[in-house]
Amino acid sequence: MKEIIGAVGGWTLFTVALLVFLFFCRVWTLRLIGFIITHTVVRLRKFGLDNLPKSGPVLIVSNHISLIDLLLIQLVCPRKVRFMIRADIINFVPTRFIFWYLGVIRVPNARRPQELKKYFNDVRDRLRHGEVLCFLPEGAISGNGNLMRFRSGVEPLLPTDTEVVVLPFRIGMLHGRLFSYRNGKMHFSLPRFLPVDFSIAIGDPLDRKIGAFELRQVISELGASVERRPQPGEMPLHTAFIRRAKHHPFQKIFCDVVTDSWSSNFSMLVKTLIFTRAVRELDRGEDGYVGVLLPNSTLTAAVLMSVQLADRTPAIINFSAGEEVALESAARIGVRTIFTSRRFLEKIKWRERPGMIMLEDLAPGVTTGMKIRAILRAIFVPGRILVRQLAPFSCYNMHRQAVVLFSSGSTGTPKAVMLTHRNINCDLWSFLRMVTLQEDECICGNLPMFHAFGFIMHYGIPCQFGAPVCFHLNPLASDEIDKGIEKYNATILTPTPNIMQKNLHRTTKKQHNSLRLVFVGAEKLPPELAERYFNLTGRNLIEGYGCTELSPIVTINFNNSIFEMNTRSSHPGSIGCALPGIHVRIIDPETGVELGPNRPGRMQVKAGTVMKGYLNNPEQTARVIQNRYYDTGDIAKIDEDGYIYITGRASRFSKIGGEMVPHEAIEDALSNFLHTEMRSVAVTGRRDGRKGERLVVFYTADSLDIDAATEYLRAQKFPNIWLPKRDDYVRVEALPLLGTGKLDLRKLNEMADAL
Repeated sequence: MKEIIGAVGGWTLFTVALLVFLFFCRVWTLRLIGFIITHTVVRLRKFGLDNLPKSGPVLIVSNHISLIDLLLIQLVCPRKVRFMIRADIINFVPTRFIFWYLGVIRVPNARRPQELKKYFNDVRDRLRHGEVLCFLPEGAISGNGNLMRFRSGVEPLLPTDTEVVVLPFRIGMLHGRLFSYRNGKMHFSLPRFLPVDFSIAIGDPLDRKIGAFELRQVISELGASVERRPQPGEMPLHTAFIRRAKHHPFQKIFCDVVTDSWSSNFSMLVKTLIFTRAVRELDRGEDGYVGVLLPNSTLTAAVLMSVQLADRTPAIINFSAGEEVALESAARIGVRTIFTSRRFLEKIKWRERPGMIMLEDLAPGVTTGMKIRAILRAIFVPGRILVRQLAPFSCYNMHRQAVVLFSSGSTGTPKAVMLTHRNINCDLWSFLRMVTLQEDECICGNLPMFHAFGFIMHYGIPCQFGAPVCFHLNPLASDEIDKGIEKYNATILTPTPNIMQKNLHRTTKKQHNSLRLVFVGAEKLPPELAERYFNLTGRNLIEGYGCTELSPIVTINFNNSIFEMNTRSSHPGSIGCALPGIHVRIIDPETGVELGPNRPGRMQVKAGTVMKGYLNNPEQTARVIQNRYYDTGDIAKIDEDGYIYITGRASRFSKIGGEMVPHEAIEDALSNFLHTEMRSVAVTGRRDGRKGERLVVFYTADSLDIDAATEYLRAQKFPNIWLPKRDDYVRVEALPLLGTGKLDLRKLNEMADAL
């Protein structure tokens, strides 16, 4: 009995001691919890720890993406940190005890001036006494992992009689979100990878007078600088696929809609092993660039993978650019071998050229012995050994080129864009943090893979993350695409506005019922098209922005709300906010100085997605990439919420009487006047002896009331110098368009010069 009482007493004493420790040693308790978490389910990478002062007052300014942010910040700070949290969040019952335990500082509602005054005085007093405080200017957890609007700067919090170190913190989550909101319900998802990656980057001390917008830009740039580097465990696309095929051999991620046939990972691996040998034997070029001229199909995916596994770089030829332009662009970068199909050449009406290898001719050469050897290797050789045997130079080299894609050539000769595996992966992970891809997703593979967005959506995502894709041979076959969406319950569609405009009149609501997200890009989304699609399906078209040189996605116009982030767009007319890990700034075209909110200027991007460069064109590369920023050539502005608005192209201005006149602003106004979804107006400039330049308006409408159009432009408060004269309007049968639906600006200028 005494032993039992003694044991009970011992446990009681231990419990009391533990409670005392937990209550009075909160910082050590938090560090212990943080140590356990970061050595089990979370991997925390730290940058810039030298910027943390060992003594004196410090104000930490951080973004806010999860409930454990406070724990992570305390974990990297050797001193006790007090966090400033809004009162309405502290009062939330499930987390009230946590905030009490952390000893947070309550931020009162702005409608309570007396409490607010006491709050500011308390914060200043604590800083005078040398404490470390943390300010979360977003005011709440980000709904989509991205930066939200910063509510204020830091100057009101700082005492005027004390020098305070203001440090920017950027918390980054690479992948593995645990919760998502879909179909009106909160869903828990196991992370795709364990441990879940977090990073904390600490920047250089800031000026106390920095404003809210500038503060947001600093933290955004800090994130872009950190995520330029390869991440732990990161793999090139072909290595990631082999690993997935070895772990999930019966998983089916590639489907040909035309034949209704799925290819398992194992069958794709066997095809790839056979074809990799053929690539090595048929292409012995020193440069290692192999042309791929094929439509979307499982065979195309196998060819791309085989070329990468043969330590070559696939150069995907843009067959929409025209035969001569496309083949000349490939020859210019040293492509000697092009894998294509005789049947496909006949369909696009191209003639067979020297160096073209027809897949129909390769199939008969595959013997039974070759198939057996490939099957045995796929079964018995471990993945790590297999990938090192096949691709010894590229199997784990993230800085090696993954693909060469050709720019649209809208302003001249198409340029060969070199994208590395790091570029592709960085864009994929940024994109998937916003989209929260689920295991039951299915991607409609309608966008050709010579398009950068088509490449990462229809090849990159399946290889890296195993999301199934259903390939459509013809991106313009709207009936087949709509039937495929309905048949395979596709959840993600990626058309261009031009393709959507042509096909929407045949689409029914039932066919698009399974879709969760419809992304449009490559050109401006007409408001009439967005409204028409919403009226048909009740779903928003989500506009995004990107370019081949940026791998390609830069922004997505998602709503910041956690309850609408995967269903609704936001800020009409905007292309959205930059993805996590991608920094966008606007600079003055003349001085190069970064501009504040709502001021238009040249748009530049800094991220791990910035291309390696233009192949064999170092001068042009140096012209567009400076100080790790890529100059997009677009004129844009950023509002206080971080949403970006494209106002024109730097090349799409006319200098009339010393004033810059934007072509796209006039185009948009005239399109609204004509009430048409289809592109029917194009504005350019031509030389004028008196004013330097004059405008030219090409239009396709059967009839256009020029006087009424001029009055409409005046009603939009356009300056007189922006108004085209009657002689500036020219009717044409069709506007020059590229295969992607973009205006062919080079031909447009040629048409204007010929007048």
